[in-house]
Amino acid sequence: MAKKDSDITLCFPGEDGWELWSERSGRLVLSETRPLEEGDEGGCEPFQSASHYAFPVNSVFAVPIWTATAAPDMLGSLVEMQLEKSGLKPESGSGRMLDYRTVQTVDSGEEGKGPRNLVLATVLNADYNHPLPNKGAREFDVSARFLNLPGNHIVIWRELGRIVGALTRGGELIYFQGFNSSEFDSAAVQEIRCVLFGLDGAGPVSNEEKSQNVLSQISGIHVWLEDADESVVAELQQALDLDTIIALRPDPVLPSGYSGLLPGIVAVQREAKKRAQLIRNVVLALAACYMVVLGVYFFNYFKVIQENEQLSDKVTQLDQELGWIAPFEKKWKEIEPVINGQTHPSELLHRCTEQLPEKDVRFTSFAVKGNTITIIGECRDPNAGRRFGAKLMGAAAMRDYKWEWLQRPTVNTRLKDGTATFRLQGGYKYGSDA
Repeated sequence: MAKKDSDITLCFPGEDGWELWSERSGRLVLSETRPLEEGDEGGCEPFQSASHYAFPVNSVFAVPIWTATAAPDMLGSLVEMQLEKSGLKPESGSGRMLDYRTVQTVDSGEEGKGPRNLVLATVLNADYNHPLPNKGAREFDVSARFLNLPGNHIVIWRELGRIVGALTRGGELIYFQGFNSSEFDSAAVQEIRCVLFGLDGAGPVSNEEKSQNVLSQISGIHVWLEDADESVVAELQQALDLDTIIALRPDPVLPSGYSGLLPGIVAVQREAKKRAQLIRNVVLALAACYMVVLGVYFFNYFKVIQENEQLSDKVTQLDQELGWIAPFEKKWKEIEPVINGQTHPSELLHRCTEQLPEKDVRFTSFAVKGNTITIIGECRDPNAGRRFGAKLMGAAAMRDYKWEWLQRPTVNTRLKDGTATFRLQGGYKYGSDA
């Protein structure tokens, strides 16, 4: 029985552009391609969605490291120390830019010494412009791990217009690198040769441990290029002294496990999604609480309505009996200043003039508007005006008013005799302006 199609899709770097592979009947089938944009090394319009994303070999750095320990608490520190020496230690930030795994364990060959471990550290280039799917992806890994690589071989193929290579040891990927060459020619052969010979420094060089070199178990070369020139292949075979096989690059497959590499932008998106989910959960919880409160409210609603109706009937009855009070009070307040001798303008003028000294101070204007008295006056000098103001503010006859200076006694410069002018305002403490 054929397997049903799944929702697994893979964004994979092809020879000259990006490929979208979909899982159908248990295998990946090419469903869409996107050519590279002109002048752009790896970018193009992203696919709308892909559940898996393969990092191009040129977007990551591979560092093989030999260690004498496999303890997880020490291995991480050793890897970071080696990366720092080579200037490849990633900066801390969003996402996970470093992944490492033990790819092989071998006997040291010396009595009293334990086995040695070959660790492959993979560092994600933070400056590479990945055409990530618009909705992100669930799983990420290097493109070489999505290919069935032959064991103990050097494998050469092309990604996004650039020659790339990988090394395997047993059934494990132990190294990969992108080259500067875009064509498989003599220059590419020399570049591959230099890179591979440089890897001898990744392992021990003593005679006893010669078998632990990264290249020690390589038995052949696979060239996955349809247009590979046989003369160039022969040149590569002679340069490395290894048998070479020319074939087409196989279709990608899903690896058994994935790296922990995660681009920063995807980490930010995931964190935002978690926050959004948390907010949704909080909103749903609040909505549930609201429904409970709403239920209690409606439970008491009709009882409150009944009580309100009873109170309304009482208010209507009281309004019929006592409704005349409010209009009467309003009318009383309107005529109170006229019939109340204590607040009559003439009475207020009399009380204020009582506070005037026999000379040196006089009123030039006296006005009563509502509950506010405004006095404008002149005085022989500022001191005389201030003494009058202090006396008025402290007078028992005017204790119902709160006084303030609108203009403190100030010499009138237009008059040559030093006369000062002032303005006082008093507000009734127990009423408001009409």
